Amino acid sequence: MANKTDDESKLAALNSATLGAQMPQITLADGSKVQTGTVGAMLINIRAYNAAQKAGELDKLPPLEEALRVTLPLLDKVGMFELFKPEEWINGDNNGRALVGRMYQQYKLDSK
Repeated sequence: MANKTDDESKLAALNSATLGAQMPQITLADGSKVQTGTVGAMLINIRAYNAAQKAGELDKLPPLEEALRVTLPLLDKVGMFELFKPEEWINGDNNGRALVGRMYQQYKLDSK
């Protein structure tokens, strides 16, 4: 498993590449830093994942899965999965969103 700094660097690069702009980090009131653009990039990557899956472009899925996986620590930190429970993501009819829900559940198991 990659370390936190590697994942943060990867997240910054993926967000910037996905959104087409260099995305800054911001400092929260508690002093922690978070990468901006993560939710927007995640939504774009979910859409791309669904399109690739529908088109049978299976070679495109692994890099999209990695782009989604690397968002999980930040989304967990800001409470995304408290607002929208993983089960809500999984139980819908959106395969990319369901994947993120399952990946988050695995992330939490691996974090214990």
